[in-house]
Order: sequence, then C-alpha cells, then structure tokens
Amino acid sequence: MSIGLLIVVGLIVVFSAYLGFSIAKYRKVLTNVDKQEQSQYLVHLTDKNFSQAISRGITIVDFWAALCKPCVFLAPIINELADNYGQQVKVAKMDVEANKRMPDKLGIRSIPTVIIFRDGKEVQRFIGVKPYNVYKKALERLLNQKS
Repeated sequence: MSIGLLIVVGLIVVFSAYLGFSIAKYRKVLTNVDKQEQSQYLVHLTDKNFSQAISRGITIVDFWAALCKPCVFLAPIINELADNYGQQVKVAKMDVEANKRMPDKLGIRSIPTVIIFRDGKEVQRFIGVKPYNVYKKALERLLNQKS
C-alpha cells in the first residue's frame, strides 16, 4: 500500500469515529430536551393573540419550528429565561409552522429567531442560537432603562 492510501484510510477511520461520537452526543442532548418541562411563565403565541400580547411592556419571543434542531437546542435557554425573568418580562414562543402570518409580516426568514419587543415595537433581533448571557444582557439593559 502506498503512503497516500494509508493516510486516506486513516482519515476515513478518524472521521467515522468523530461522526459516531457526535451523533451519540447529539441524541443525548435531544433526549434530555424532550424530557424537560416548560416554564410556568412561558407563553405560547399565535397569529391571533400576538399583537395584543406584545403591546405592553417587554416581551421576548422565540420563533421556532419542531423540526428545526437549533430551535430544539434553544428551548432550554428560553425556558431558563422564562423561569428567571417571567415575572418582569413576558417570555413567549411562536411556532412558525402553525402561525405563518406574523412571522411573514416581521420578515422572519431564518429560525430560530428571537425578537425582543418593548410596548409592541421591535428593540432587538437575534438570528440563530445565542448563549443565555446574550439574551440576559439585552433584557437587563432594557429593564434598567426608563420607559
């Protein structure tokens, strides 16, 4: 066998092992997310109740879909925000598959998208999964501002 062929075979073996490890780790995370309970403060929005729900105060909304794996990874972060800020901030989720009008009106093209509203107006938008502290910092900044 040539050295080039040995290198290719070695790389395939290493890649296969890495892929197997990654899949096992991903499955474990998804299994744990499925078993988590949602926060009692978490609000589920629809096209019908959206405008009224965000009209007063600070609201953070996670636009998600069930088949979106990054959305699944974001779910525990949103639950933690609801547990920690649910009495000061409305923490909500909107399924973009079941509710298409509002996400379209807001120009949401990628999920997960998290938008923070103050008195019905968009203040900040995050596309993709961000760490808990990113959302926390944005909420703390808004909570410390005068209306």
